[in-house]
Amino acid sequence: MVMAGAALLWLVAPAMLPASQDATIAVPAGDPEMAAAVKTARAGLPVFFGHATAPGPEEGGYMIKYDLLPGTPSEFIWAEIVSHQGDVTVARLLNKPLSAGFAQGQEVSVRDREVVDWAYWRAGTLIGGATMRVLIARMPAGEARAMRDRFGW
Repeated sequence: MVMAGAALLWLVAPAMLPASQDATIAVPAGDPEMAAAVKTARAGLPVFFGHATAPGPEEGGYMIKYDLLPGTPSEFIWAEIVSHQGDVTVARLLNKPLSAGFAQGQEVSVRDREVVDWAYWRAGTLIGGATMRVLIARMPAGEARAMRDRFGW
């Protein structure tokens, strides 16, 4: 079984990369590095939501990654937070979904337990993105360096 990896290139500042260059990377189900990244991200959710609901100086662009299609097949996708209350986030899909019935910009409700990653910008550096770090590490060296530079890593 293969899980569709999250599109990651859109996370570059919008002026730097057109939406047409959104990338989806396939990741095998049970991938140990990805499982560890998800575990790390989930452990940091309380602190992340603290920032998202009360942003610090130079913070913004709060987003979560979740499975648009729970079950098989999976489609992990990023969504920009509109609001978070209790254990529910209302967010807008940032990527263009591969699955029918969904559209970029569509509002969705996501429970905290469904979140597999999170990220936000602080003073030009992307904070979080545990699963993205795994995906970037698997890219050719030049592409990986360019992505890390864009994210301030």
